[in-house]
Amino acid sequence: MNKALLILLMALLPLPTLAYKGPVIDMHFHALPGAESGGPELPRNQATTAAAMAALQEYNIVLAAISGPEAYLDAWPAKLESTELLKGVIFPCVAGKNPSSRRYSCYRPEHASADGNFPDIDWLRAQYASGNYAVMGELYNQYAGISFNDPQMHPYYALAEELGIPVAFHTQSGPPLTARLCCPAFRLANGNPLLLEDILIRYPKLNVQIMHANPLVYPEVLDLLIQFPKVYVDISPWQLAYTREKFHRLIKEYADAGLSSRILFGSDGHDFGKALAAYESAEFLSEAQLEGILCKNAERFLGRKGLCDKPQD
Repeated sequence: MNKALLILLMALLPLPTLAYKGPVIDMHFHALPGAESGGPELPRNQATTAAAMAALQEYNIVLAAISGPEAYLDAWPAKLESTELLKGVIFPCVAGKNPSSRRYSCYRPEHASADGNFPDIDWLRAQYASGNYAVMGELYNQYAGISFNDPQMHPYYALAEELGIPVAFHTQSGPPLTARLCCPAFRLANGNPLLLEDILIRYPKLNVQIMHANPLVYPEVLDLLIQFPKVYVDISPWQLAYTREKFHRLIKEYADAGLSSRILFGSDGHDFGKALAAYESAEFLSEAQLEGILCKNAERFLGRKGLCDKPQD
């Protein structure tokens, strides 16, 4: 075969993907029990508790940060056989209900603020002190129509900064017709990550995770990461919501800015196999970058050494 033709054919072949086999840290997972656990029926794309627990084990998730209402968090153990769980309650809520669905209560009445929309701060402090909770959020300000800088939020930021608790903020967008079908207070304008700037300046020691951080829509998020080295991002659910090509463009925005070391893997409670494949197929990522995104970046963000060195079963 002509050498030039052979080179051309080789160039047309798809590049091999990196088959990552190491430990994974999932920084965006939802504790949503199914009907068999006493909760309401779930949307079709959500796993029941038993299936979700099995998936964490199957895909070598050594640690998962799980958020949800108090009762649902209580349905999960502190640790599975090979997966450590970091729990955190959602807030702010609306009329005491999860603002992203309005279907279930956020907290037991004795653990809530007078209006039911925030966790009682003394109770929350006790949960962190006992080790029952270890993260704050997902914070649903955008769904609840409460600004990140609302005075009601500041005691919680101060508590998180004092205790070194990571805080995860929902940003960017939501499902189609969110304000009409679900959450009247939801506004796209309140999803810009740049709205966190005042919080980051006022609480310089706060460990912040910006969820759904999408530089294709909000390029300002890259400037936030440059200005605030303690800020990390997760880019779920775009690994499933976007075409593979578009998702790779999103990752490349971070990589080209030298910021891939600030990406945290998050499944957003969806299919681990497809989520991991979306990263593994990004041929421009080095093995070290991929390992960082899937595990080591979160290890550094949490200040936990050795999580990513655990041997596989």
